[in-house]
Amino acid sequence: MSASVLAQTKDRCPELAEFLEDVCDQPFNFDGPHPIDHSFHNHTHLWALEWWAEHHAWIDQGYRTAFVEEIFARWTARLKGFAPYRDAGYRLYVYQDLAPTVSVVADTPEGCPYDVGLQFVPTVRDVMKTYVGRKWSHNFESDGRQLGPQHVLQVIEANAGSISKPAAQALGLQVGHLRILIERMGLDREVNQIRKRFRRRPAKFRDEREIPFNAAIHERILPAGYR
Repeated sequence: MSASVLAQTKDRCPELAEFLEDVCDQPFNFDGPHPIDHSFHNHTHLWALEWWAEHHAWIDQGYRTAFVEEIFARWTARLKGFAPYRDAGYRLYVYQDLAPTVSVVADTPEGCPYDVGLQFVPTVRDVMKTYVGRKWSHNFESDGRQLGPQHVLQVIEANAGSISKPAAQALGLQVGHLRILIERMGLDREVNQIRKRFRRRPAKFRDEREIPFNAAIHERILPAGYR
C-alpha cells in the first residue's frame, strides 16, 4: 500500500485509515459464471470516506481519487492469487451511489455486469468529483444529527434490536432510511447479531446487485495474466 496515502490518513484520521486497510484486504468471491454475482460479493460502499469528509476539509476530490486508486492498486496485486487471474482477468469498477462504491468481477463474455443506464467516465476522478460539495449525512438526517456506525448500533441495542419506528425516530430517520443506512454502512451482520441476542428473527436487508440508474461509473479492465 502506498505509504503516502496510508501514512497521511493514519496521521490525520486513524479511523479512516483502518477502514481503508479493511477495504484493501477484503475477501473476494468469484463463484458462479455471472459477473453480477461476483459484484454482489465483492462490492463495498465507501461510506466512511464520505462520513469523514464532513469533518476534514483535506478530504477533497484529489484525496478521494487517491483513496480509490490505493484500493485498486492493492486489489490488482492481490487478485493475482485468485483463479480468474490466469484464464479470464478482471474488471474493476468505481461507481456513483450514496457513497462511492468499488467492485471487482471476473471478466466474462457478459462483460459489464450492470444492465441499467450508465454514464461511463474515463477516470476515477470523474466519479469522485460528483461528491464535491455533497454531505453524506444529507442522505439520511432529518434533524441535523450526525449518524456514525457506533451511534446507530447503540440505538438499535437500546431498542432491543428493533429497526422499526422507535429506533428510526431516535436517529431522526424514516424507517426506510434506517434500513438503507444499515446496508450502506455494512452493518447488517452486526445488527442481526444484536437482534439474535434479543431473540428476534434476522432482518432481511436488500440484495444489493444493481447500481443506481444514470450513475457515473469508471471501468478498468485487467487482462488475464496481467503484470
